[in-house]
Amino acid sequence: MNVRLFVAVEITGETRKKLTAFQDKLKKADAGVGWVAPENIHITLKFIGYIDEEKIDAVIDIIKDSVTHIKPFDLGYTGVGVFPTPKNPRVIFAQAIDTAGVLAKIHERLDNQLMALGVEHEDRKFDAHLTVGRIKTRRNLTKLMENLNSYNGFNFGSEHVTQVVLMKSDLSPEGPIYTKLHSVDLV
Repeated sequence: MNVRLFVAVEITGETRKKLTAFQDKLKKADAGVGWVAPENIHITLKFIGYIDEEKIDAVIDIIKDSVTHIKPFDLGYTGVGVFPTPKNPRVIFAQAIDTAGVLAKIHERLDNQLMALGVEHEDRKFDAHLTVGRIKTRRNLTKLMENLNSYNGFNFGSEHVTQVVLMKSDLSPEGPIYTKLHSVDLV
């Protein structure tokens, strides 16, 4: 049976509270946005997609190998933005500040090693972020962008990252349901 997987860094409750307040402010624009449930906000290190359940142990081994020699590190969350461009926004995010480039290094290792399991290589540059919403329509977009821009440079907090997690994503009409399958500690 196939399962839908991704590798992530979870966030602290304090950061989650600030992101929820940020979402609440943006919701006042009454724009056509699908909001990420606060408990689902995370940094995606690598989206794996659908893979045979029997390969989960191999995925876990690759995650362990990808974080070899990576010590726990600090991350900050400052500023906001949209993908792909402000003129054509589709994703609203808070920026993860990884000055040492640790997340990019883990992403690159995962990306390269998971190809052996048939996972597609990503061509676009890795950009660590916390997705808070996906824009569905252009309704009240100007107001939404004004509210968003009021958070330029806003500090959502910081945290000490000590592990990465393998998550399963089950799609449902109410939104995705995430289940942590495995945690890998950084040592």
